[in-house]
Amino acid sequence: MSYDIFADPTVKSPGTGRDRRGRGFSRHEIEEAGLAIDEARRMGLIVDVRRKTSYDENIEVIKQYINDLEEFAAEVSSATSTIDADAVIAELSSLRAVKKSEAQLLFDAGIRSLEDLAYCDISKTANKTGIDEERLTAMVKAAFKKVS
Repeated sequence: MSYDIFADPTVKSPGTGRDRRGRGFSRHEIEEAGLAIDEARRMGLIVDVRRKTSYDENIEVIKQYINDLEEFAAEVSSATSTIDADAVIAELSSLRAVKKSEAQLLFDAGIRSLEDLAYCDISKTANKTGIDEERLTAMVKAAFKKVS
């Protein structure tokens, strides 16, 4: 499925009255679409706080943009939820340095493959999993040997 994840505001040219691309959405358009300005900026929308005009077409563009982002997020989350946890845990515990209980902790910390383990940040992973840094270093070395 193709998404148009870019929203362009349309404004009327003051001289000719024809539609042209605007510099950003007005505050009123953002609020009418049900967003706060900070929220809109975090979503990637450009806000032109100087603009006073509001067009229904722009409000619809913002609403469509929100729907597209929600669909895209749902699609991405469903793709990541199809990861077979048992297969990942089996792959991680195939290393002699990793126990099955530790493999479960690594999976919960976001490590999904031997490559992830080989190139992980040891201190951050140790904080997330509760595994000792020395023990985790041995796991990373074993994973790195197997990957390279």
